[in-house]
Amino acid sequence: MKLAIIGLGNMGQAILSGILKAEIIKAKNIIAADKKFADSNFKDTDEFSEITITADNQKAVKEADYIILAVKPQIIHFVMEDIKDFAQSKVIISIAAGVKIKTLSQYFTADTKIIRVMPNTPVLVAEGMSALYYSPSVEADEKALVEKIFNSFGETIEVEESDMDAVTGLSGSGPAFVYIFIEALADAGVLKGLTREKALKLAAQTVKGGAEMVLSSGNHPAELKDMVTSPAGTTIAGVAELEQNSFRSAVIRAVKTAAERSEELGK
Repeated sequence: MKLAIIGLGNMGQAILSGILKAEIIKAKNIIAADKKFADSNFKDTDEFSEITITADNQKAVKEADYIILAVKPQIIHFVMEDIKDFAQSKVIISIAAGVKIKTLSQYFTADTKIIRVMPNTPVLVAEGMSALYYSPSVEADEKALVEKIFNSFGETIEVEESDMDAVTGLSGSGPAFVYIFIEALADAGVLKGLTREKALKLAAQTVKGGAEMVLSSGNHPAELKDMVTSPAGTTIAGVAELEQNSFRSAVIRAVKTAAERSEELGK
């Protein structure tokens, strides 16, 4: 079984790295297409030394059974035009935000196997969250392989395609919102006299630990919040300030706006 990856940006490289580390597909059976890296020293690293790199999308697709489209939604149409005559019988996996199965299917036959995936940037540190949607023709063994690939650098969840824009706004864009929150926490620590280095470590680990509490305890975030907020204590005073400044509403609006932008990209 051979795999082609079109696009070697951050996401493409993270997916490639996860596949190799988990030994899901042998390096000699992977071909990557990216004009930027075709003539570079990309293969000089031990990790990618056996990968075939080409600037020719068609060459990559011809030799593959599975194709991962790790490209931006703004150029997905150009890529599809380029490969459509050589990818009809392949399993197509797209991570292009907002681009629907219906749009991708226009370039193929009605029964072409297409999978939409919305990963997020923590895949770069093997802590990603990927939502998957399969077209009806995708078979069980093919689903299993795709899940194995995306589980190699995080967690996966299967969703309906109608949920994909919401997923994009929440987990796709969410890391950026979390980074802003971490930066704000660290800034507050600096304001109160901590060094930048110490404040940033305190803030980042606090967010990481809080997330793990939600995932591992099974408790609702509100319950975990109540465990910290003692009567007339420091935490409830801070929570009251967040509520007064519409913290929750701002986060909800940010996710809603990002999801709506995903809808626009899909038109």
